Amino acid sequence: MLETPQAPWLPIGRRGLFKLGGVAGLGLALTQLGALQALAASNETVADIIDIAATAEALAVTLTGAVIAGASKYDNGKGLSAMLVTWVKAIQAEEQAHYQYLTAAGAKALTLTFTVPQNLADITTDSQALLKFVVAAETVFIGAYTAAAQEFSDLGQPALSKVALQIASVESQHRVLANYGAGAMPPNNVGFESAPYTSVGDAAGVLKNLGLLGASNPAATLSYSSFAGSVDFNGVSNIKPS
Repeated sequence: MLETPQAPWLPIGRRGLFKLGGVAGLGLALTQLGALQALAASNETVADIIDIAATAEALAVTLTGAVIAGASKYDNGKGLSAMLVTWVKAIQAEEQAHYQYLTAAGAKALTLTFTVPQNLADITTDSQALLKFVVAAETVFIGAYTAAAQEFSDLGQPALSKVALQIASVESQHRVLANYGAGAMPPNNVGFESAPYTSVGDAAGVLKNLGLLGASNPAATLSYSSFAGSVDFNGVSNIKPS
């Protein structure tokens, strides 16, 4: 289902940053927030789910931030189009909304420092490599939130399953945009989403194997704090789930 992408998502060296992704809206109704906080405090599995999700969202905010900062360096100095940069800014805002929702509920990201491994260096300077990588990365995110929805359902928390699906639907929007930008026809090419993971931890393992959560000889090392303060929510609505 998911092929390891040979693509780039950040301004660093070698040819050629990532998604990454989330709902135009994700705070949390107070009742849902209370339920999630209670579960996180009493159930290790739920705590693991939200911690991993927060880590992934922080990764998305960081990588998209690097793409925005290095937009002019893509494609041998031609730069990313204004439309694509606008899309990436909205994606970053949506991912930040997800992160804020999760951390308000008590989640703690496992790391706020991320790496771009050498084999993915192209995602930092090649627009096609970037877009293809976003498609692959968003597929992981969608699968992770689909697994989370099932896990929350199994725990008797339908409200939390609903929020997980709200996030997954936004991640799907991100993938369609990346497909469109890469020239896929049709860009909306899935009838039913795949459900490749039985747990959120399975999806985290994919990101780890890609080297995004730590590489021994990275092409770039990036910090969430370098980009979180400049997130632009202009044009993004529904930043809290209904």
